[in-house]
Amino acid sequence: MNTTRLRTRLRFLLAGALTAVAVALPAAQTFDGEADPQPAAADLAVVGGLLIDGHEGPPLAGAVVLVEGNRIVAVGSRDELTVPDGAEVIDARGMTILPGLIDAHVHLDILGHSDYQHWHGRYRDGRYAEIMAISTRQLLLSGVTTVVDLAGQPAALGQIQDRIESGDLPGPRVVASMGWITNWTDEQVARHHRRSHTVNVRTVEEARAAARTAIAQGAGIIKVHTGLTESQMRAIREEADAAGIRITGHVGTRDDLLMRIRTGQDGIEHLSLGTGSGPTVAPEVLQGLVDQGTYVIPTMIQTVIQGRAVEWPDWRDNPRARAGTPPAIWADIRRSIEHPRRFGYFGGSLRVQRIAGMSAKLRQLRDAGVRVLVGTDSGTPLNFHTDALWQEMDLMVSYGFAPLEVLAMATRRNAEYLGRGAELGTVTRGKLADLIVVDGNPLLSMRDLRNVVTVVKDGRVYTP
Repeated sequence: MNTTRLRTRLRFLLAGALTAVAVALPAAQTFDGEADPQPAAADLAVVGGLLIDGHEGPPLAGAVVLVEGNRIVAVGSRDELTVPDGAEVIDARGMTILPGLIDAHVHLDILGHSDYQHWHGRYRDGRYAEIMAISTRQLLLSGVTTVVDLAGQPAALGQIQDRIESGDLPGPRVVASMGWITNWTDEQVARHHRRSHTVNVRTVEEARAAARTAIAQGAGIIKVHTGLTESQMRAIREEADAAGIRITGHVGTRDDLLMRIRTGQDGIEHLSLGTGSGPTVAPEVLQGLVDQGTYVIPTMIQTVIQGRAVEWPDWRDNPRARAGTPPAIWADIRRSIEHPRRFGYFGGSLRVQRIAGMSAKLRQLRDAGVRVLVGTDSGTPLNFHTDALWQEMDLMVSYGFAPLEVLAMATRRNAEYLGRGAELGTVTRGKLADLIVVDGNPLLSMRDLRNVVTVVKDGRVYTP
C-alpha cells in the first residue's frame, strides 16, 4: 500500500475511536461550554453569514469562522471574534455558511451517460482516471468535500486519491470501496459493464481474500453486491472489522436483506429493502435495521431523475454539467440521454408509483428510528454530479424530513458513518476546515445549494 493510502487507513482507525467520545455542542462553544477563545492568528476568515454548523442547533447569525492552516481555530459571532491581521477574508454577508457536504454514494467513473456498455467500453482502464478527474472537480465545486465511491477501478482511484491529496487535482476526499464483491454466475459477470473491477467469489476463503485485497488497495469501505452467502458475508465482516472499516452494498430478496442485517452489513444502498416495487417495509425488517443500527442510503434521485428529464427536456442540457465536461465527452453523453423513456432499468411508466412507494418507505424508516443517510448514486444516467446531492436533499424534505435534519445527514451524520466524525461534518473548532458558502438559505429551500459561492476544503479556498 502506498504511503498516502496507509495514512488514510490510520486516520480512519483513529477517527472511529475518537468519534465514540466526541460531544456535539453548538458552534460557538468549546468542550467546557465556554465561547471559543480569540486566536492570535488565522490564515482565513469567513465573516458575516448565517452559520448552520451541522449540530442541528439554532443557526448563528453574523457568524465568524477562523481558519489556520487546515484547521478551524475559532467559531463565533462578530461580537465575540475579530479577524486577525493578515487573514484572507471571505465576505459571507447575506449568505449561509455550512459544513462541506458529504455524498455517501457516488460513481466517479461515469458522468451521466445512459449506455453503460458503450461508456465502459470507451473510457475503461487507462481513461478511467481522466473521467474521475472531471467528476471530482464537478463535485468539489458543487460544495461536496467528501465522497464515497462505490465500485470504481482501483488503480485509477488510487491515482486520483494521490493527486487530490497532493493538491495537484481539485477534488473532495475520496473514500473508495475499490470495486465490489459478488457471488454471481459466470454469465452475469461476463455481461456486466464493470467486469474489470467486479471481484466474483465462490467460496468463503475467496470472499475473505477479496476483502483483504480491497483493503490492501486502500479501501476505506467495502462494497458487497448480491449472491453472497451468509458464511461469505461473515468472512468479509471479519476482515472489515480488523481494518476498522464499514461494509455497504446492495441486497436482493427480503431473506437476503435480513441475512445482511444479521451478519452486520453496516449500510444498505438504495430503497428496495427487499420489497421490490412494494410500498411498505416489513415490520421484521424495520426492527432488524433499528436493533442492529444499520444505515440506509436511499439514493432516491437516481430513480426520479429520468421522469424529470421526460417532463423537463431541457434538463438534459444541464448547464453546470455541460460546463464542467470536455465538449467531445459531453456530446457523447448528450446523445445517449436524448430518449430517456428508453432507459429500461428506470421504467418511466412506473415513475408515479415509484415516487409514492419511496415516499411511504422513507416515512416508515423515519418513524421507526432507522438511521438514514444521504447518498445519490451520482454519475448514473442523467444524475449529474453537479446537481445530484441538492436534488436528493430536496426530495428528502419533500418526503417529510426537516431541512435541518437533512443538512445534518449530509454533513455530521455521514461523517460519523465513515468514522470521520472527530474531523469532519461540522463547523467546530479543532476540526478540518471543510465548509461552503451558499448564496441563499437551504433551511428555506434546498435548491439554494445550487448556488455555491465558495468552497473551503482542508483550508484551501476554491471558487466555482
